[in-house]
Order: sequence, then C-alpha cells, then structure tokens
Amino acid sequence: MKRVKSALWSSVIAVSLLNAGGDITPVAEEMASVETSSWSQEFQIYALAVWIQGDSELGYKTPGKVLPSREGSLPPGDIDVGPDNIVKNLKMGAMAHYEAHHNSGWGIWLDYVFMDLGKSVDSGFKYLNVQDVGAFQGILEAFVTYRTPLEQGYIDCFGGVRWWHMSLNMTMTIVSETFSPKRTFDWYDPVIGAVWVTPLNENWSFRVRGDVGGFGIASDFTSAIEIGALYDINEKWQVDLRFKSLWVDYEEGTQGRQDRFTYDTVSFGPIIGITYKF
Repeated sequence: MKRVKSALWSSVIAVSLLNAGGDITPVAEEMASVETSSWSQEFQIYALAVWIQGDSELGYKTPGKVLPSREGSLPPGDIDVGPDNIVKNLKMGAMAHYEAHHNSGWGIWLDYVFMDLGKSVDSGFKYLNVQDVGAFQGILEAFVTYRTPLEQGYIDCFGGVRWWHMSLNMTMTIVSETFSPKRTFDWYDPVIGAVWVTPLNENWSFRVRGDVGGFGIASDFTSAIEIGALYDINEKWQVDLRFKSLWVDYEEGTQGRQDRFTYDTVSFGPIIGITYKF
C-alpha cells in the first residue's frame, strides 16, 4: 500500500512539474518582450554655419519726446547675416534634435535651434535710419512621423508645426526722434514632408529631406531641403553631415502702420552633428 501511495505521489509531482515546465516558456517570452523596448530613440547636438539672406519690413511708433508721436513702417531692409556676423555678435546659441520611433512605425520629431545676436551695427540686419540692431531667432519643429521600411533603408513621412520666434532690438532715428524699440513676433506654420535614408555600404548612408508648409495660414510659404550623409561609428554613435536650406515668407500688419512686419528670407549652410542612439 505504501508503494502505491508513493507511486501516486510521484505521478502527481511529475505532472505538476511538467505543467510548471509548460508555463515557463510563455512567462520567459513575456519577460523578454517587456525587457526589449518597443521604442528606438536618438538625440543629436549639431552645429550649423548659417547664412541668412533676404529682406524684412518693420513698423514703428516714435515716442513723441521732441515732436508729436507718429507711426509708420521702415522700407524693406536687407538681411545678410553670415557666419562671420554670428561669430562676432553671438551671445548665446543652441542646436539640438530628438527622435523617437515605435515599432508600429509611428514616431515623433523635435528640433530646436536658436541664436541670440548682440546689438551691433554689423549684425547683418540693415535698416534705413537704424544705428544698430540686435536679433534673436528661434525655430522649433514638432512633427509626428510614420516610418515605412524599404528593401534598402526607409522613408519617414511627417507632419506638424514649425514655430518661429523673432525678436528685434534696435536704436533708430525717425524725424529727429532717437529711440530703442523692441519688437517680438511669433507664428506657427503647418508643415508636411518626408525623409529618405538608404545605405551606401556598411557604415555610410545617404539622406534627403524635403518639406513644404505655411499655405497662407501663417507664412505664405515655408520649405526646407536637406541633402547629406550619415556615418555609423558603432551601434550607438553616428555622425551626421548635410547641407540645409530653409525658406520663409511671412508678413503681418498694414504697410505704413506700427503693426507691420515682413520676413522673407532663406537660411542655408552646412551642418555637422553627433547622434547618440538608445
């Protein structure tokens, strides 16, 4: 009888162990899926040797200390900001880029660049009757992306907003009145576009980006074009080499009035960045 009981207990224990062993695989797979992130992310710091060329029109209102106050707008002034202007007048600047992509294909894209130029006669902003100009320009891109894998490389389609922030601080003389107005402008452009990346060899990839926006909602027109190459140092680090051009044609207010502002420029130059993937 004892032998029968022992056999029965042995069978129960064996069946229990087999059942337990059958549950190990799904649990292990579940733990592995939790440990493996469904997101891939990258953060980049980059440098841009930028030229900004175009023209801008600015409204004003005199303070009325010498003569009665009056308002108007300056004739369109030339903008010719080069790397030499930026090096001499830069007070602060930053350029950073972040991307995150889910294995479903959806992702996000954030890019921010700003430069704060000190007030100077050689800042590159040239207006009639203006003795010196200080300028702050910030551009933030916030996009939703969708990645489509190709046989070689991938295409990221994106859409979102490009936010422009402009601040001008100047000393000017109008009809014997000398004063220092400061004007700040913000506008948001809807943007759609795509990025195509294809490998060239084990380490190098070719990259092209193009977008268009504005559509008269804020700017009449804005567009960016980039062409360049990516070099994979290893699985975590990458070098980004490209050339970028960015156009914008924006206006607000009434000509000849204080609220007038136009900004019709192209910014272009080479970019070098270092990217960390995680």
